[in-house]
Amino acid sequence: MSKKKSPNSEEKLLTVEDVRALREEIALMHGSLAKDVLEHTPLIKKVVDKFILKGLNGSWTEKLLAPLAGSALEDDEVILISYVLEELDALLKIEDEDKKVSKCVRIIVGSTGIGKSSLLGKLAARYKYFLPKKHSVALVNFDQEKVGAQEQLENYAEAMEIPLLAILELLEEEYDILFIDTAGSEGEDLEALKELIAFIESYTDYKIEISLALSATAKMRDLEKIHRRFSSLGIKNFILTKLDETTDLSDIINFLIKGKTPISYISTGTNIPEDLEVASKEYILNQFMKED
Repeated sequence: MSKKKSPNSEEKLLTVEDVRALREEIALMHGSLAKDVLEHTPLIKKVVDKFILKGLNGSWTEKLLAPLAGSALEDDEVILISYVLEELDALLKIEDEDKKVSKCVRIIVGSTGIGKSSLLGKLAARYKYFLPKKHSVALVNFDQEKVGAQEQLENYAEAMEIPLLAILELLEEEYDILFIDTAGSEGEDLEALKELIAFIESYTDYKIEISLALSATAKMRDLEKIHRRFSSLGIKNFILTKLDETTDLSDIINFLIKGKTPISYISTGTNIPEDLEVASKEYILNQFMKED
């Protein structure tokens, strides 16, 4: 008996060019295909049900695959699965890592307990020790609410031999990157953070980049809510956390493919600095397709 090939085996995946060609072919197909067409194409329905079972938005998946009914593709399950994955790949946005940063302030915002402080430690260590260019970095604590926040950053700073600065010390010495920790909140009161941003913009020539940390364990409604509340800050990218705590990435996938904000990093655990991945579509989709 021949060994069954994995649905995402490399030789069966469609290329971006293949997907574009298929879209053009589909656009030329006569008439519109109703949802009940899937009832008469059992293999397409099987693939749709497979992705719905994994938590992918059902309406989106049906609209994507229904037009393939009657085409030469409707009898090839591997190609149908690859088609969905290539569409997800096209919709996911990834931000390339800047390996030569100069005079930048990176602020991480997000909910309480999302892992912002450990993210700061991972990023600071990465830029100081693990990139071709060894950057001068410093940590700044702007979290006055969480008990032990200062001590936690002090421990990171001491262990990694990285300066921990007070806010006013930003004016005294130049660094390639300053990483600023913020209080965990749901975004109700951002005035203090906006004042800090205004202070940096007024008295320094650092450029500011704001990352929103999102938990892979969060539900769709919560992801949309937290994004809305922090969007006024001008979010440059997302950092995904807690991927080690869930096998179900459906909500984060459904959220990410709806927007245009890219993902920059993925946190896969609590170890500093090794549990940090530069974001890639391949990694996210591989994790999404893993069996429980």
